Amino acid sequence: MWLVLCDPEDQAARWVGTGLRECGLNPVELVDSEMLTHSVRSAHRIEGDRASFETTLSDGRTLASDDVDGVLNRLTHAPVGHLLFASAVDTCYAMTEMSALVLSWVQCLAPVMVNPPSPRGLSGASRSPAEWSVLAARAGLPVAPLRLSGESPAAARGAVRTVVVLGEHVFGGEAVGDLAPACRRLARSAGADLLGVELEPDDRHGARFAGATLLPDLRIAGPALVACLSAYLTLLPARPW
Repeated sequence: MWLVLCDPEDQAARWVGTGLRECGLNPVELVDSEMLTHSVRSAHRIEGDRASFETTLSDGRTLASDDVDGVLNRLTHAPVGHLLFASAVDTCYAMTEMSALVLSWVQCLAPVMVNPPSPRGLSGASRSPAEWSVLAARAGLPVAPLRLSGESPAAARGAVRTVVVLGEHVFGGEAVGDLAPACRRLARSAGADLLGVELEPDDRHGARFAGATLLPDLRIAGPALVACLSAYLTLLPARPW
């Protein structure tokens, strides 16, 4: 089984899921975060250094970690708004426990996952613009001035272009020429298999770093990315159990 994990409104994930099926991966199951937190039955087992889960979704599908061959992970959060109790303390406790449970579920799949979870985010470490700028500069990208107050950065920018990095491939990289290797280095330093790198025009370098996202709109890279992602998923190493 191949999984696409995403938020309910993530249309790019649905597009990718369809494309992966057309590339021959079967079955491809799309599961959104609300399905996970509204499951009707769940079992989560931790035995020594091995963890697994099995959950029955509200639509009747059964999702078992041992049946998963590869995952594209685009989750941002675990929806917990339905967990309302008489006591605010009980509600807060239930929400915290559900979020931790979803993180643990996703971590079970990390060895066969594109963009595994982190303590700072379900699909990788969430970073501030300043943190991304530091990583980008270290990777060798020219970096746009970062405004922490005053004029909105969007108002000062030119046209921003997003290139998508998947492993050693850079989609849209032909437009940024010599910066493609630096985009790959940025993704590696961020621990991201898949990363969107935002670049804006620059008179000196042609383009410079303006931002990064773990959730790029994959549709901008077209069918070539889907074919590459299909191959990437099938080459992920098997889990150690």
